[in-house]
Amino acid sequence: MIRRDRELLARLSAVNTHLGEAVVELLHRQDGGQLPADGLRLLGKHLQELTTDLIARADELDAIESEPRVPRLH
Repeated sequence: MIRRDRELLARLSAVNTHLGEAVVELLHRQDGGQLPADGLRLLGKHLQELTTDLIARADELDAIESEPRVPRLH
């Protein structure tokens, strides 16, 4: 799971790195002050995919934490 978590965090880092650039691009592509629907949709889709994966991983971790622990025999 550690590799998968690292990949998830790497994706989040990439979004963080490029989000400002995407916003500036949307600002430059405004038409009469209106944002481009296609650009908003594409950005929203990328963010939605990442948030879905982050929430799914959190749910998996919650499930692991809530599993009953088997006592160790000494």
